[in-house]
Amino acid sequence: MTLPLAGLLGLVGLLSRYNTPNPRVDAEAAARTASSMSYFVSQFVGNVVGLTLLIFGVLALTAYLANTRARGLALAAMVLSISGIGPVLSALGVTTYALPVLGRAYLNGQQGTMGIVDAIFNNPLRIIFVFVFILYGAGFILFGVAIWRSGVLRKGAALSFGLHVPLVSSFIRPQPDPAVVVGALLFILGGALIALDVIRRPHPGRRRGLSTAQADLESKH
Repeated sequence: MTLPLAGLLGLVGLLSRYNTPNPRVDAEAAARTASSMSYFVSQFVGNVVGLTLLIFGVLALTAYLANTRARGLALAAMVLSISGIGPVLSALGVTTYALPVLGRAYLNGQQGTMGIVDAIFNNPLRIIFVFVFILYGAGFILFGVAIWRSGVLRKGAALSFGLHVPLVSSFIRPQPDPAVVVGALLFILGGALIALDVIRRPHPGRRRGLSTAQADLESKH
């Protein structure tokens, strides 16, 4: 259940950044938005809570696939995706914790804080994000392959996970584009399909573990 919930919370964080003033056009309006409590809460829920839940969802999905023929792929996907999620969580901590403080500093007369914001979203964060996204994207594409090959989860979830990857490639930007929202919706759809399948079949490997005699006995009944 943490997979669709993580996607939903991430979408909340993304939508809250839409229509925020551009600091290069109206620095004071941007500072007021960034320093507001609603902005902080939306970013905390979307970035910190959402990504933390995503890590638990990845672990749970890997454990669910551990008793299927796709367990090796699932393990590799877990390692890659968490290797990407961890640095993204720290990077988005900037928009959650640092921007409200910088916004208040600007409103208090420290005009140089806008230059700090520009510096944060340029190098080295932009360079680091390229490598981080490669890990994240590779991890969830592998999860899509693992889900497809597992035979215990519907293939629509595999397609949703795979297709969302290129769409969310720019979600770190202060102003996300519509493609990122579509990617987030695809992730929520994939997570919801997985959750429904797990609820219906909580133990995918149990039947595989039956002995031949037990299987024959069940077939007779």
